[in-house]
Amino acid sequence: MNSWIRIAHRGASGIAPENTLAAFKKAIEIGVDAVELDLHGTADGEIVVIHDASLDRTTNLSGPIKQTTLEVIKRADAGAWFNPEFEGEPVPMLAEALACITDNAIAVLEIKDETIAAAVVQKIKEMDLLELTVIISFHTSVLQTVRTLEPRIPTGWLIGSNNGHRDPIQLCQQISELGSSLLNVNHQLVTEEFAYEIRRRGIALWSWTVDDIDRMRQVIAFGVQGITSNYPERFSEV
Repeated sequence: MNSWIRIAHRGASGIAPENTLAAFKKAIEIGVDAVELDLHGTADGEIVVIHDASLDRTTNLSGPIKQTTLEVIKRADAGAWFNPEFEGEPVPMLAEALACITDNAIAVLEIKDETIAAAVVQKIKEMDLLELTVIISFHTSVLQTVRTLEPRIPTGWLIGSNNGHRDPIQLCQQISELGSSLLNVNHQLVTEEFAYEIRRRGIALWSWTVDDIDRMRQVIAFGVQGITSNYPERFSEV
């Protein structure tokens, strides 16, 4: 058994269109512990799985998600841009993604839109998936909302390499104040010392997005407990 958690980034997004049911199914076929996906709110208060705040990059439609209704988004093709074999792949709703993933893996939900945190918590509770979800976000307000509404849902703080977060001790203090116990950092931040300082304070450490097998081996040796990759099929080579 792996002692680290294998996480598919937006599904198996190196071999299927990101944030689609096709990508999630491929990740599960490969055999991952968790599938990470991104969430935005629509104009009519629904929650859809897409990374960007607009439809432009990953569908054949355009415009901001939060100004577009679910009915319109449902007509978007989220697969053809990646490869013609995925033509017609839809933008999934949160409930569809959860149903696809949670029979076989943990769903790691990145909340991009700060306004939908309460609705995401509500959907997780409705589907009785408290034990099969983790919520992560760059927005501390999201983590605070989740903690207030349903403290049984684990939360993790996302940290990029470019936003000045370098001091692991300070990060541990901040995440403890948030009531979280997971840091999910850009792998470029991960050194042996950084990982040691996080781990010794009882905080779990994940890293994103690691596609190079040698780097995967290195961060695991440093003590990273979870790796997010676009190519989860490479995990077996680590």
